[in-house]
Amino acid sequence: MRLNHIRYQVMAHNIWNKVSAYRSKSTSVYTQSVLDKEYRLERQSSENGIDQFNYSKTSVVRNNGTFSKLYQSANDRTVTDTGEETVIQSTNPYESESDIRIKILDEKYSRINAINKTKSDPLGYIKDKYQNSKSPHFRSDLSAAERQAAYDNETEWLFKGKAQNYNLQDAVFRNVTFHGEVETENAKVYQRSQVNQQLQVLLNRNGIHISQGTRLTFTITPIDYKVQVRGTDDEALIEQIEQVLQSGDNSKELFLHIMKSLSSDSAQFSEESYKKYQAAREMYDVTGYQLKELKVVDGRYVTPDGRDLLDVYKEELEKDPVQKQNASYAITYYRSELSKIAEAGYDAIPDFILSIDYSNGSLRDVGQSKSYGTGDTKWLETLKHQKGVNY
Repeated sequence: MRLNHIRYQVMAHNIWNKVSAYRSKSTSVYTQSVLDKEYRLERQSSENGIDQFNYSKTSVVRNNGTFSKLYQSANDRTVTDTGEETVIQSTNPYESESDIRIKILDEKYSRINAINKTKSDPLGYIKDKYQNSKSPHFRSDLSAAERQAAYDNETEWLFKGKAQNYNLQDAVFRNVTFHGEVETENAKVYQRSQVNQQLQVLLNRNGIHISQGTRLTFTITPIDYKVQVRGTDDEALIEQIEQVLQSGDNSKELFLHIMKSLSSDSAQFSEESYKKYQAAREMYDVTGYQLKELKVVDGRYVTPDGRDLLDVYKEELEKDPVQKQNASYAITYYRSELSKIAEAGYDAIPDFILSIDYSNGSLRDVGQSKSYGTGDTKWLETLKHQKGVNY
Protein backbone atom coordinates (compact mmCIF):
# COMPACT_ATOMS: atom_id res chain seq x y z
CA MET A 1 0.00 0.00 0.00
CA ARG A 2 1.40 3.41 -0.89
CA LEU A 3 0.46 7.03 -1.56
CA ASN A 4 0.63 7.08 -5.33
CA HIS A 5 1.21 10.05 -7.60
CA ILE A 6 -2.45 10.59 -8.33
CA ARG A 7 -3.34 10.68 -4.63
CA TYR A 8 -0.67 13.27 -3.92
CA GLN A 9 -1.88 15.31 -6.88
CA VAL A 10 -5.44 15.16 -5.66
CA MET A 11 -4.63 16.25 -2.13
CA ALA A 12 -2.14 18.93 -3.09
CA HIS A 13 -4.54 20.68 -5.48
CA ASN A 14 -7.69 20.65 -3.39
CA ILE A 15 -8.03 17.05 -4.49
CA TRP A 16 -7.98 18.11 -8.19
CA ASN A 17 -5.96 20.92 -9.32
CA LYS A 18 6.30 23.53 -9.87
CA VAL A 19 28.27 32.05 -15.04
CA SER A 20 29.35 35.40 -14.81
CA ALA A 21 31.85 34.58 -12.04
CA TYR A 22 33.95 37.42 -10.80
CA ARG A 23 37.69 37.14 -11.35
CA SER A 24 39.01 39.76 -8.97
CA LYS A 25 41.97 42.06 -9.53
CA SER A 26 42.95 41.94 -5.89
CA THR A 27 46.54 42.75 -4.99
CA SER A 28 46.55 39.95 -2.41
CA VAL A 29 48.95 37.20 -3.48
CA TYR A 30 46.84 34.63 -1.66
CA THR A 31 43.61 35.83 -3.27
CA GLN A 32 45.19 35.86 -6.70
CA SER A 33 46.34 32.28 -6.23
CA VAL A 34 42.80 31.32 -5.30
CA LEU A 35 41.49 33.00 -8.43
CA ASP A 36 44.11 31.32 -10.59
CA LYS A 37 43.19 27.97 -9.11
CA GLU A 38 39.48 28.63 -9.77
CA TYR A 39 40.28 29.62 -13.33
CA ARG A 40 42.26 26.41 -13.87
CA LEU A 41 39.41 24.39 -12.44
CA GLU A 42 37.03 26.05 -14.88
CA ARG A 43 39.32 25.15 -17.75
CA GLN A 44 39.81 21.59 -16.53
CA SER A 45 36.16 20.69 -15.88
CA SER A 46 35.29 20.02 -19.50
CA GLU A 47 33.77 16.67 -18.68
CA ASN A 48 30.63 18.29 -17.33
CA GLY A 49 30.37 20.94 -20.00
CA ILE A 50 29.59 23.72 -17.57
CA ASP A 51 32.94 25.43 -18.10
CA GLN A 52 31.73 26.34 -21.58
CA PHE A 53 29.88 29.18 -19.89
CA ASN A 54 32.22 32.16 -19.60
CA TYR A 55 32.53 33.29 -15.99
CA SER A 56 34.90 36.20 -16.67
CA LYS A 57 34.17 39.81 -15.81
CA THR A 58 34.32 40.95 -19.41
CA SER A 59 32.03 38.37 -20.92
CA VAL A 60 28.89 36.39 -20.27
CA VAL A 61 27.24 33.65 -22.31
CA ARG A 62 27.05 34.80 -25.90
CA ASN A 63 26.19 31.51 -27.57
CA ASN A 64 22.76 30.13 -26.69
CA GLY A 65 23.82 26.90 -28.38
CA THR A 66 25.93 26.19 -25.30
CA PHE A 67 22.86 25.78 -23.12
CA SER A 68 21.22 23.63 -25.77
CA LYS A 69 24.24 21.32 -25.84
CA LEU A 70 24.18 21.02 -22.06
CA TYR A 71 20.48 20.17 -22.10
CA GLN A 72 20.88 17.60 -24.85
CA SER A 73 23.91 15.93 -23.30
CA ALA A 74 22.27 15.79 -19.87
CA ASN A 75 19.34 13.84 -21.33
CA ASP A 76 21.17 11.66 -23.82
CA ARG A 77 20.23 8.32 -22.30
CA THR A 78 20.12 5.01 -24.13
CA VAL A 79 17.82 2.33 -22.75
CA THR A 80 19.36 -1.10 -22.30
CA ASP A 81 17.75 -4.40 -21.38
CA THR A 82 18.22 -4.96 -17.63
CA GLY A 83 16.30 -8.23 -17.71
CA GLU A 84 13.51 -6.92 -15.48
CA GLU A 85 9.97 -7.97 -16.27
CA THR A 86 8.60 -4.44 -16.25
CA VAL A 87 10.53 -2.55 -18.90
CA ILE A 88 8.24 0.38 -19.70
CA GLN A 89 8.45 3.23 -17.20
CA SER A 90 6.03 6.15 -17.36
CA THR A 91 8.45 8.37 -15.43
CA ASN A 92 12.13 8.33 -16.35
CA PRO A 93 15.08 10.29 -14.89
CA TYR A 94 15.16 13.68 -16.55
CA GLU A 95 17.13 16.90 -16.15
CA SER A 96 14.85 19.79 -16.94
CA GLU A 97 15.95 23.18 -18.15
CA SER A 98 15.37 24.42 -14.60
CA ASP A 99 17.56 21.64 -13.19
CA ILE A 100 20.38 22.61 -15.54
CA ARG A 101 20.00 26.29 -14.73
CA ILE A 102 20.38 25.52 -11.04
CA LYS A 103 23.39 23.30 -11.74
CA ILE A 104 25.04 26.11 -13.69
CA LEU A 105 24.30 28.66 -10.98
CA ASP A 106 25.55 26.31 -8.25
CA GLU A 107 28.76 25.82 -10.20
CA LYS A 108 29.15 29.53 -10.73
CA TYR A 109 28.33 30.81 -7.26
CA SER A 110 30.17 28.13 -5.32
CA ARG A 111 33.32 29.51 -6.95
CA ILE A 112 32.38 33.14 -6.48
CA ASN A 113 31.47 32.51 -2.86
CA ALA A 114 34.91 31.02 -2.24
CA ILE A 115 36.46 34.18 -3.66
CA ASN A 116 34.16 36.50 -1.70
CA LYS A 117 35.04 34.78 1.56
CA THR A 118 38.72 35.56 1.10
CA LYS A 119 37.90 39.25 1.58
CA SER A 120 38.13 40.90 4.97
CA ASP A 121 34.58 42.24 4.47
CA PRO A 122 32.78 39.82 2.09
CA LEU A 123 29.42 41.60 2.27
CA GLY A 124 31.01 44.98 1.67
CA TYR A 125 32.89 43.56 -1.28
CA ILE A 126 29.64 42.22 -2.76
CA LYS A 127 27.96 45.59 -2.27
CA ASP A 128 30.88 47.32 -3.96
CA LYS A 129 30.52 45.07 -6.99
CA TYR A 130 26.82 45.56 -7.47
CA GLN A 131 25.67 48.70 -5.61
CA ASN A 132 28.62 51.12 -5.46
CA SER A 133 29.19 52.66 -8.88
CA LYS A 134 32.28 54.48 -7.58
CA SER A 135 34.05 51.30 -6.54
CA PRO A 136 36.80 49.92 -8.81
CA HIS A 137 35.09 46.56 -8.37
CA PHE A 138 31.73 47.81 -9.70
CA ARG A 139 30.31 45.53 -12.40
CA SER A 140 29.45 48.14 -15.03
CA ASP A 141 29.41 45.40 -17.67
CA LEU A 142 26.17 44.04 -16.21
CA SER A 143 22.69 45.47 -16.51
CA ALA A 144 20.87 46.71 -13.40
CA ALA A 145 18.77 43.53 -13.31
CA GLU A 146 21.87 41.35 -13.69
CA ARG A 147 23.66 43.20 -10.89
CA GLN A 148 20.64 42.71 -8.65
CA ALA A 149 20.57 39.00 -9.52
CA ALA A 150 24.28 38.63 -8.77
CA TYR A 151 23.86 40.48 -5.48
CA ASP A 152 20.90 38.28 -4.47
CA ASN A 153 22.68 35.09 -5.45
CA GLU A 154 26.02 35.92 -3.83
CA THR A 155 24.45 36.99 -0.54
CA GLU A 156 22.37 33.79 -0.52
CA TRP A 157 25.58 31.80 -0.67
CA LEU A 158 27.38 34.03 1.80
CA PHE A 159 24.69 33.88 4.48
CA LYS A 160 23.37 30.35 3.94
CA GLY A 161 26.38 28.41 2.68
CA LYS A 162 24.46 27.52 -0.46
CA ALA A 163 21.62 29.19 -2.31
CA GLN A 164 18.16 28.06 -1.32
CA ASN A 165 16.60 30.45 -3.83
CA TYR A 166 18.07 31.93 -6.99
CA ASN A 167 17.38 35.13 -8.88
CA LEU A 168 17.29 33.72 -12.42
CA GLN A 169 17.85 37.06 -14.14
CA ASP A 170 21.51 36.19 -13.89
CA ALA A 171 23.93 37.40 -16.56
CA VAL A 172 24.87 33.81 -17.37
CA PHE A 173 21.51 33.48 -19.11
CA ARG A 174 21.64 36.85 -20.85
CA ASN A 175 21.18 35.41 -24.33
CA VAL A 176 19.02 32.44 -23.44
CA THR A 177 15.22 32.66 -23.29
CA PHE A 178 13.17 30.23 -21.22
CA HIS A 179 9.45 29.54 -21.22
CA GLY A 180 7.47 27.30 -18.88
CA GLU A 181 5.25 25.79 -21.57
CA VAL A 182 8.26 24.88 -23.68
CA GLU A 183 9.92 23.27 -20.67
CA THR A 184 6.82 21.16 -20.09
CA GLU A 185 6.64 20.05 -23.72
CA ASN A 186 10.36 19.26 -23.87
CA ALA A 187 9.90 16.97 -20.89
CA LYS A 188 7.06 15.12 -22.62
CA VAL A 189 9.12 14.66 -25.78
CA TYR A 190 11.96 13.26 -23.68
CA GLN A 191 9.69 10.83 -21.84
CA ARG A 192 8.29 9.62 -25.17
CA SER A 193 11.79 8.95 -26.50
CA GLN A 194 12.56 6.85 -23.43
CA VAL A 195 9.31 4.88 -23.61
CA ASN A 196 9.88 4.29 -27.33
CA GLN A 197 13.26 2.76 -26.52
CA GLN A 198 11.83 0.70 -23.67
CA LEU A 199 9.06 -0.65 -25.88
CA GLN A 200 11.64 -1.62 -28.50
CA VAL A 201 13.66 -3.45 -25.84
CA LEU A 202 10.52 -5.36 -24.89
CA LEU A 203 9.75 -6.27 -28.49
CA ASN A 204 13.33 -7.28 -29.25
CA ARG A 205 13.55 -9.43 -26.14
CA ASN A 206 10.53 -11.40 -27.30
CA GLY A 207 11.53 -11.60 -30.95
CA ILE A 208 8.62 -9.46 -32.13
CA HIS A 209 9.12 -7.62 -35.41
CA ILE A 210 6.65 -4.99 -36.60
CA SER A 211 7.15 -4.11 -40.25
CA GLN A 212 7.85 -0.55 -41.35
CA GLY A 213 4.66 1.17 -42.41
CA THR A 214 2.46 -0.97 -40.18
CA ARG A 215 0.32 1.28 -37.98
CA LEU A 216 -1.04 -0.37 -34.86
CA THR A 217 -3.30 0.98 -32.14
CA PHE A 218 -2.84 -0.04 -28.51
CA THR A 219 -5.98 0.44 -26.39
CA ILE A 220 -5.76 0.00 -22.61
CA THR A 221 -8.64 -0.24 -20.16
CA PRO A 222 -8.25 1.24 -16.66
CA ILE A 223 -7.96 -0.72 -13.40
CA ASP A 224 -7.10 -4.05 -15.04
CA TYR A 225 -4.87 -2.39 -17.70
CA LYS A 226 -5.86 -4.92 -20.32
CA VAL A 227 -4.38 -4.23 -23.76
CA GLN A 228 -6.12 -4.63 -27.11
CA VAL A 229 -4.06 -4.35 -30.29
CA ARG A 230 -5.65 -3.40 -33.61
CA GLY A 231 -4.34 -2.51 -37.07
CA THR A 232 -3.27 -5.83 -38.52
CA ASP A 233 -4.87 -9.09 -39.64
CA ASP A 234 -1.94 -11.06 -38.21
CA GLU A 235 -3.65 -12.63 -35.19
CA ALA A 236 -0.44 -14.29 -34.03
CA LEU A 237 1.34 -10.92 -33.94
CA ILE A 238 -1.55 -9.34 -32.06
CA GLU A 239 -1.48 -12.10 -29.45
CA GLN A 240 2.28 -11.77 -29.03
CA ILE A 241 2.16 -8.01 -28.54
CA GLU A 242 -0.77 -8.13 -26.14
CA GLN A 243 0.91 -10.81 -24.06
CA VAL A 244 4.20 -8.92 -23.89
CA LEU A 245 2.60 -5.58 -23.03
CA GLN A 246 0.58 -7.21 -20.25
CA SER A 247 3.64 -8.78 -18.65
CA GLY A 248 4.72 -7.25 -15.34
CA ASP A 249 3.44 -3.67 -15.03
CA ASN A 250 4.17 -2.76 -18.63
CA SER A 251 0.56 -2.08 -19.63
CA LYS A 252 -0.02 -0.02 -16.48
CA GLU A 253 3.10 2.05 -17.12
CA LEU A 254 2.11 2.53 -20.77
CA PHE A 255 -1.36 3.64 -19.67
CA LEU A 256 0.16 6.19 -17.29
CA HIS A 257 2.51 7.39 -20.03
CA ILE A 258 -0.41 7.96 -22.39
CA MET A 259 -2.29 9.79 -19.64
CA LYS A 260 0.68 12.08 -18.94
CA SER A 261 0.98 12.78 -22.67
CA LEU A 262 -2.60 13.98 -23.09
CA SER A 263 -2.80 17.56 -24.34
CA SER A 264 -5.44 20.08 -23.31
CA ASP A 265 -7.48 19.40 -26.45
CA SER A 266 -7.32 15.61 -26.22
CA ALA A 267 -10.48 13.91 -27.37
CA GLN A 268 -9.62 11.04 -25.01
CA PHE A 269 -9.91 13.13 -21.86
CA SER A 270 -13.15 13.48 -19.94
CA GLU A 271 -13.07 14.91 -16.43
CA GLU A 272 -15.96 12.69 -15.37
CA SER A 273 -14.25 9.54 -16.68
CA TYR A 274 -10.91 10.59 -15.21
CA LYS A 275 -12.40 11.15 -11.75
CA LYS A 276 -14.12 7.77 -11.95
CA TYR A 277 -10.78 6.19 -12.80
CA GLN A 278 -9.06 7.99 -9.92
CA ALA A 279 -11.61 6.84 -7.39
CA ALA A 280 -11.90 3.27 -8.65
CA ARG A 281 -8.13 2.88 -8.92
CA GLU A 282 -7.57 4.30 -5.44
CA MET A 283 -10.07 1.93 -3.90
CA TYR A 284 -8.56 -1.03 -5.73
CA ASP A 285 -4.97 -0.10 -4.82
CA VAL A 286 -5.73 0.34 -1.14
CA THR A 287 -8.54 -2.14 -0.40
CA GLY A 288 -8.26 -4.65 -3.25
CA TYR A 289 -11.95 -4.22 -4.14
CA GLN A 290 -13.15 -3.22 -7.61
CA LEU A 291 -16.03 -0.75 -7.55
CA LYS A 292 -17.78 -2.37 -10.50
CA GLU A 293 -18.05 -5.64 -8.56
CA LEU A 294 -19.57 -4.11 -5.41
CA LYS A 295 -23.21 -3.46 -4.53
CA VAL A 296 -24.55 -0.01 -3.71
CA VAL A 297 -26.65 0.17 -0.55
CA ASP A 298 -28.20 3.50 0.47
CA GLY A 299 -25.77 5.36 -1.78
CA ARG A 300 -22.70 3.61 -0.35
CA TYR A 301 -20.43 0.97 -1.86
CA VAL A 302 -20.56 -2.13 0.32
CA THR A 303 -18.11 -5.06 0.43
CA PRO A 304 -19.35 -8.68 0.14
CA ASP A 305 -19.24 -8.98 3.96
CA GLY A 306 -21.50 -5.94 4.37
CA ARG A 307 -18.92 -3.30 5.31
CA ASP A 308 -18.85 0.24 4.01
CA LEU A 309 -15.99 0.36 1.51
CA LEU A 310 -14.77 3.66 2.97
CA ASP A 311 -14.44 2.07 6.41
CA VAL A 312 -12.15 -0.54 4.89
CA TYR A 313 -10.27 2.20 3.05
CA LYS A 314 -9.80 4.19 6.27
CA GLU A 315 -8.52 1.16 8.17
CA GLU A 316 -5.96 0.42 5.49
CA LEU A 317 -4.71 4.00 5.35
CA GLU A 318 -4.33 4.17 9.11
CA LYS A 319 -2.05 1.15 9.14
CA ASP A 320 0.68 3.33 7.68
CA PRO A 321 1.95 6.24 9.87
CA VAL A 322 2.60 8.45 6.86
CA GLN A 323 -0.74 7.84 5.16
CA LYS A 324 -2.57 8.14 8.45
CA GLN A 325 -1.69 11.84 8.59
CA ASN A 326 -3.62 12.54 5.38
CA ALA A 327 -6.33 9.92 5.78
CA SER A 328 -9.09 12.37 6.73
CA TYR A 329 -8.56 14.46 3.60
CA ALA A 330 -8.55 11.41 1.35
CA ILE A 331 -11.67 9.97 2.97
CA THR A 332 -13.58 13.26 2.63
CA TYR A 333 -12.68 13.53 -1.02
CA TYR A 334 -13.38 9.94 -1.99
CA ARG A 335 -16.65 9.86 -0.03
CA SER A 336 -17.87 12.62 -2.33
CA GLU A 337 -16.54 10.92 -5.47
CA LEU A 338 -17.94 7.50 -4.60
CA SER A 339 -21.30 9.06 -3.84
CA LYS A 340 -21.38 10.66 -7.31
CA ILE A 341 -20.48 7.38 -9.01
CA ALA A 342 -23.04 5.43 -6.97
CA GLU A 343 -25.78 7.96 -7.78
CA ALA A 344 -25.03 7.99 -11.50
CA GLY A 345 -24.34 4.28 -11.75
CA TYR A 346 -20.89 2.84 -12.40
CA ASP A 347 -21.64 1.84 -15.98
CA ALA A 348 -23.37 5.15 -16.75
CA ILE A 349 -20.03 6.96 -16.55
CA PRO A 350 -17.71 6.01 -19.43
CA ASP A 351 -14.49 4.25 -18.48
CA PHE A 352 -11.26 6.19 -18.85
CA ILE A 353 -9.99 4.08 -21.78
CA LEU A 354 -6.83 5.31 -23.48
CA SER A 355 -5.34 4.54 -26.89
CA ILE A 356 -2.08 5.31 -28.66
CA ASP A 357 -0.81 4.46 -32.13
CA TYR A 358 2.49 2.79 -32.94
CA SER A 359 4.38 2.89 -36.23
CA ASN A 360 7.97 2.86 -37.45
CA GLY A 361 9.47 2.43 -34.00
CA SER A 362 7.52 5.17 -32.24
CA LEU A 363 4.35 5.64 -30.22
CA ARG A 364 2.12 8.35 -31.73
CA ASP A 365 -0.61 10.25 -29.91
CA VAL A 366 -4.18 10.15 -31.17
CA GLY A 367 -7.09 12.54 -30.87
CA GLN A 368 -5.03 15.64 -30.05
CA SER A 369 -3.18 18.41 -31.83
CA LYS A 370 0.19 17.65 -30.23
CA SER A 371 2.02 14.39 -30.82
CA TYR A 372 5.30 13.54 -29.13
CA GLY A 373 6.27 10.72 -31.48
CA THR A 374 9.50 10.60 -33.47
CA GLY A 375 9.26 13.09 -36.33
CA ASP A 376 5.92 14.45 -35.07
CA THR A 377 7.18 17.49 -33.15
CA LYS A 378 7.47 20.25 -35.73
CA TRP A 379 4.76 22.04 -33.74
CA LEU A 380 7.24 22.32 -30.85
CA GLU A 381 9.75 24.18 -33.02
CA THR A 382 6.95 26.56 -33.98
CA LEU A 383 6.07 27.04 -30.31
CA LYS A 384 9.71 27.78 -29.44
CA HIS A 385 9.86 30.37 -32.20
CA GLN A 386 6.64 31.98 -30.98
CA LYS A 387 7.88 32.15 -27.39
CA GLY A 388 11.35 33.35 -28.34
CA VAL A 389 13.03 30.26 -26.94
CA ASN A 390 16.41 29.99 -28.64
CA TYR A 391 17.91 26.72 -27.51
